[in-house]
Amino acid sequence: MPTGVEVGRLRKARRILVVGPSGAGKTKLALGLGETLGLPLVHLDSHRWRAGWVALPHAAWRSAVAELVRKPAWIMDGTYESTLDLRVPAADTIVVLERPRLLCVTGVLRRRLLTRKPRPDAPPGQPLDRAFFRYLWRYPIETRPLLDAALREHGKGKAVIVLRGRRRAQRLVRELRAAAASSRQVARAAGAESGGGSGRRR
Repeated sequence: MPTGVEVGRLRKARRILVVGPSGAGKTKLALGLGETLGLPLVHLDSHRWRAGWVALPHAAWRSAVAELVRKPAWIMDGTYESTLDLRVPAADTIVVLERPRLLCVTGVLRRRLLTRKPRPDAPPGQPLDRAFFRYLWRYPIETRPLLDAALREHGKGKAVIVLRGRRRAQRLVRELRAAAASSRQVARAAGAESGGGSGRRR
C-alpha cells in the first residue's frame, strides 16, 4: 500500500490497533501516532500485568479488554492473540509490524540494557527468561498464524497496514506529521482569507 494511502487512512481512523512481535517497535510507533493524530493511547501491557509482572486472570483480562475497546477512540498496542477476537472487530485500522526475529531479540535486549527510566507502557519487573525468548523466537510460526486467522475472520472491511522494519514505521510517522502540518497551514490560510474578506464586506 503506498504511503499516501496509508497516511490518509490513518488520519481518518479513530480506533487503531498496533500489533507485532516483541521488540518490533509497537510502543514507539503507538507513541508517534498518538502524538500526531491526537488519539488516546492504550498500552495493553499496563493493563495485562501488575507490579512484579503478575498477570491478570484470564477472565478478568478479557473483561478489561472488552471495556477498553468500547471507548470511542484509541491507539492500542499489543498483540495478545487471546483477545484479538475482541479487538480486531472493534478497530477500524490495524497496523501490523514485521521485523526479523534476531533484530527483535536485540531490540528487547537493547531496551533493557540502555533504558534506565521506567517503560511508559508497562509496570517494572518484566522477566526476560527462557519462556519469553521462546515465545519471541517462535512468533512467526505460532503467533503470527493466529494473528492472520483473526484478521481473516474479524478484519473484513478493515484497513490493514503492514510495515516491514522500523525505518518503514518511522517514515510513516514522518509522513503523517508532514500531512498534519500541511493541513494546519491550509486551515490558517483559509482562516486569514475569510477574516480579510469579512473585513472588506463590512
